[in-house]
Amino acid sequence: MVNQNLNQIVENFHENRLSHAFLIETNDQEQVLESLKNILKEINCEQDYQNDCKRCNLCHLIDSENLPSLVIVRPEGQSIRKEQVMELKTKFITKPIYSRFNMYIIMNAEKLNASSANTILKFLEEPEEGILGFFLTNNKENIINTIKSRCQIISNYYDMDQEVDEFIYSQAIELLKEIHLSKEKAFLYNKEIVGSLTKDKLQKVFQKMMEIYFYYFQQCIKNLDVEKFFEVSFLQKKSPDYLIAQLKLVQKLEEELNFNVNLNLLMDRLVIETR
Repeated sequence: MVNQNLNQIVENFHENRLSHAFLIETNDQEQVLESLKNILKEINCEQDYQNDCKRCNLCHLIDSENLPSLVIVRPEGQSIRKEQVMELKTKFITKPIYSRFNMYIIMNAEKLNASSANTILKFLEEPEEGILGFFLTNNKENIINTIKSRCQIISNYYDMDQEVDEFIYSQAIELLKEIHLSKEKAFLYNKEIVGSLTKDKLQKVFQKMMEIYFYYFQQCIKNLDVEKFFEVSFLQKKSPDYLIAQLKLVQKLEEELNFNVNLNLLMDRLVIETR
């Protein structure tokens, strides 16, 4: 989901007035990062972009942070070092192959030290065509003026409880689709899930899955029309015994998350035991 404040980046792209650099102030940089990934998929798509279309490899490369033309810079220790910025500049000497733009995202941009900040200014003072930059921070006042004045500034704050609930719900729905409808892709999706979720969030995803299984169990034994969780309405065709077995399986795996378990193996067990 892309917040409306961030969506102006896409609107500017379609109106051919896209800035070369953005400073984004937020209370959740990881959420912004995920939104930016979706934005970058859309503005780099050579086709008619559709969310999660899987028609080419671009979306997967962006999600997994393996697209050569996308560089995400994170602090090493207490600062972002000059060498990290120099490496970024070296990668952008060549034109992108798989995307329209060379793109960089600097997390915790206030941690640019004097040397690295001066180095990144080259991109901002003499912007080259086809390069997009994003500086993420919790407080724009901690960003040096020479960077701040050369960026389009966006404030993007979240209602944290609502955003977390929506994220957990979407992850639970996608996981249910994968383990019940997908075959060869389910194990690959597991690796993506494990790579993007903390153990605490995975527990919440499992808890939401249990809620959904129990809901469909109730619908089944009461013979009621489905009113919730319509995205996984295929569960309506499952028997009560099957739904209860699935609920118990997910409950068992959710409890195991309280211990030192291998998340990849645990997720694979979810797929195998479901089938």
